[in-house]
Amino acid sequence: MRNAIAALTALLAANAAPAASGESLQKAVDLTATCMTRPQLEALITYALPSLIEGIARKCSGTLAPDAFLRTSSGALAERYRADSERHWPMARSAVLSMAGQELGGLGEDTEKAMVTSMVGIGIASAIEPKDCGDVNDAVELLSPLPADNLGRLTAMLAIIGSKDDKAGESPFAICPAAEGD
Repeated sequence: MRNAIAALTALLAANAAPAASGESLQKAVDLTATCMTRPQLEALITYALPSLIEGIARKCSGTLAPDAFLRTSSGALAERYRADSERHWPMARSAVLSMAGQELGGLGEDTEKAMVTSMVGIGIASAIEPKDCGDVNDAVELLSPLPADNLGRLTAMLAIIGSKDDKAGESPFAICPAAEGD
C-alpha cells in the first residue's frame, strides 16, 4: 500500500463490517443481501475500533520495531476507544441485524457482542500483509489523536465512497438508498 492513511482506512473499512470476517460466515449468513443506514455503519465501525486496533497490533507485532506505535501504544489507544465503544452498541447491533437478519438477535447480547468483536479480529488477521505493517503503524499513529466518533465517521465515509461503484450485493457497506443522506 502506498499511502499510510489509505492503508488504515482500507483495513478499517474492510474489517469493520461483519462481512469482512470471511467466506465461511458469508456462506452461513448472507450479509450482503440487505443494507444499513450510514449511522448504523458509523456505529458499527466505532463499536469495533478497540478490537480493530488490538487485531492490527497482534498481526503486526512480529514485523514492527520495538518502539513502533502499535507495539508501544496500541493497548492504551484500544482502551481509549473502548470507553466510547459501548455507547455505540445499540446502533451497531441494529446494523448487524440489518445485514445478517433478525435470527441473530436470539443469540443474546453477550454472544452478539463477542461475535462482532471476534469477527473484526479474524478479518484483520487475514487482511493484513506483513509488508503493510509499517504503513498501517504510521496510519494508526497519525489517526490516533482522533476521538472514536470522528474515526468511526471518517472510516464509514471512506468505506461508502470506496464502494460507490460496487454492484448490488458486492459491498458489505451497502447503504440503504433512502438513507444515503443520513
